[in-house]
Amino acid sequence: MANNAISLRRSLFVALGIAFLFLSSVEPVPAQQQDVFSFADASALLRRMNDALVNRQAGDFLSAFNLAKMQNGPLFKQQITSFISHSDSIRMHFNLTQVTMAGAQGAATADAELEADMGSGNGPLYKQAALHFVAEKTATTWKFVDVQPRSFFSSSRSAATSPNKSSSGPE
Repeated sequence: MANNAISLRRSLFVALGIAFLFLSSVEPVPAQQQDVFSFADASALLRRMNDALVNRQAGDFLSAFNLAKMQNGPLFKQQITSFISHSDSIRMHFNLTQVTMAGAQGAATADAELEADMGSGNGPLYKQAALHFVAEKTATTWKFVDVQPRSFFSSSRSAATSPNKSSSGPE
């Protein structure tokens, strides 16, 4: 019986030692780093936007944005809804190039390519641009509160480049 008590104490001591080692190796995140807009945060928002465009889901696309805090948010919502509803198919690619913080706001820059079949017989709409996003933390997650240029997500061919033409000079 004494051996069982010693064995039990040793097991308890070993378990407590392992728990102590585990807990001491986990460092708390400093308060100022908890609200940092990260590459992973930006990637998740861009992935949500990409999937929504490809699946032609305006609501899912707009869920990456805090329209209430966005300047002209209702107009942007109308623009996105119109663009998606007038397209037959959309292909999208984002290449996230930079993520930074400026005070309480995060910023992300992404090279973007968009190809959309607008069903108008004019051939596909093709656009390339460097997009700049501004993000703010909500109670639970990050959301974009601005994107520039906003015209990238429209059926306008302005600022669009043709995949068949070189942009290196006049033809």
